[in-house]
Amino acid sequence: MQSQNAVLVYDGNCGFCTRLAKSIREKTKDQITIVSFHKLTDSELQSIHKQLSRDLCAGEVQLIESGIRYPGFFAVRQLIWKMDIYKYFSFLLYLPLVPFLGMGIMYFLKRYRIKLS
Repeated sequence: MQSQNAVLVYDGNCGFCTRLAKSIREKTKDQITIVSFHKLTDSELQSIHKQLSRDLCAGEVQLIESGIRYPGFFAVRQLIWKMDIYKYFSFLLYLPLVPFLGMGIMYFLKRYRIKLS
């Protein structure tokens, strides 16, 4: 695995997630190492961050940046800052009540992502 400052751990068995990961890789210009948790052993997950487990990664996307774990919506919010075009709108994700809306959208995507493939 590359030793970069940020690692995105996602579900590589989902077509929707894989397309999204490819898009993120292109838009962030390889600033982030993107890996499927299915390709990692438990010890490799633990080496990325001590709290990572297969169950946790199966539940939602995880971004590890500078030793801090950002799950789900909060991972997306951190990723937006690394995308040239979108970073100018990232402040919108910090407005009051937006995190609740974002977490709801992430719950919907997690639940129906297979149907979105």
